[in-house]
Amino acid sequence: MSNILAHKFPPDLSNIYDEELANQLAQTQGWIGSLKQTPRLLTNASLLMRPILGKEAEASSQLEGTQASIDDVFKMGIIGQTSEKKHEALEILNYEKAMLEGIEILKKFDLNNFLIRSIHKTLLRGARGKSKNPGEFRKKAVWIGQSGTGKGEARYVPPDPVHVEQLMENLEKFIATSNHMNPLIVAGVIHHRFEAIHPFEDGNGRVGRLLITLYLIKRELLEIPILYPSGYFEKHKRYYMSALSKVDKKQDWRSWMLFFLKGLEEQAKVSLKLSTKIDELFKRSKAKIETETAGLGLIKALEATFSRPYITAPILSKMTGIPRPTCVRYLNKLAEKRIINDRGIQIKQRIYANDKLRSILNKI
Repeated sequence: MSNILAHKFPPDLSNIYDEELANQLAQTQGWIGSLKQTPRLLTNASLLMRPILGKEAEASSQLEGTQASIDDVFKMGIIGQTSEKKHEALEILNYEKAMLEGIEILKKFDLNNFLIRSIHKTLLRGARGKSKNPGEFRKKAVWIGQSGTGKGEARYVPPDPVHVEQLMENLEKFIATSNHMNPLIVAGVIHHRFEAIHPFEDGNGRVGRLLITLYLIKRELLEIPILYPSGYFEKHKRYYMSALSKVDKKQDWRSWMLFFLKGLEEQAKVSLKLSTKIDELFKRSKAKIETETAGLGLIKALEATFSRPYITAPILSKMTGIPRPTCVRYLNKLAEKRIINDRGIQIKQRIYANDKLRSILNKI
C-alpha cells in the first residue's frame, strides 16, 4: 500500500550526504556540464536533437512495454507497417512531441501542473491510453503490478484519487520554491514524488521521465533535450523499480539518489559520444558535396536526412520548401555520393535512407 500520505514532504535529505553521494553528485554535475557545452562546439547542434530525443522516447516507451524502436518512427508514413507497430511508433513520436511542447511552455511558465497536464494530453493523443482521460488527474484508484494482478497483490498502490489534486499542488509548490537546492537532487525528488503520486490513469512513467529533462532545462543545466536518462533506467529496470520502491517503503532517499545520479552521469557520457559520432558523420557527408554547384539547397537536403533518416522527395519538399523536382535531383545526388542509399520504390514512392546515421543510433 502507499505510504506517501504518512511521509513528510518535502523530505529531509540532510542525512543522505556522505562522501560517496557527494562524489557522485560532483561527477554527475561535471558530465552534465560538459553535455551542456557540446551543442556550441558542433557543426550544427540542431541536427542532434531529433536523433537523441528519439532515443530517449524509444527507451522511455520500452520501459512501459512498447516494442517499437526509433527506426519504426522514422518509417512512419513511408514504409509499410503493421497496425500494432504503427500504434507503438506513435507512442514514441508522441513522447518527442510532448518534450518539445514542454520546452515551449517553459519559455513562458514554470514547470507546473498546467505543463504536466498538457504534455500528458499530447503523450496519449491517438495512442494507447487515449480513452483514459488524457490531461486530467485520475478520479479512480489504480495499482501497479503484473498484468491481471488485483489490488491486493499489487507491487504498489498509489494514493486514493481524492488526495491526488492536493498532492500535485504540493509538488508544484516544491518545484517553485526549490531553487536554493541542487537541481540534480531536486530532479530526483520530483521524479520519485510524481511516480509515487501516479496522478494519471495511464502514462505516468513516461511523464515522470519527461519531467527530469524538462526540469534540467528549466534550471539551465541543459539548453536542448540531448540527455536521455531512460536509456539507463531501461537497461537497469529492476534496480530502477527497486530504488524507487525503497523510498516508498523505507524513505531510503540515499539509494535512490545514488542510482539516479549515476544514471544521469552514464547517459550524459552516452549523449556526448553519440553527439560526436553524429557530428563527425555530418562533417564527412558535407565535405563530399561542398564542391557541388547546388550549394545551400543540397546542404539543406543533407540536413533533412539527419532529421528524417527515411525520406522521400515529397517529404523533403515539405520540410524545406524546395520544389519537388529539385528534391528528386538532390536526393539522387546524395545517393550518388553514397551519403544516403536509394531503397527503391515502396508504397508508390522512391525511398532514400541515411543508413550510416541509422547504424549509429541502432548501436547505442
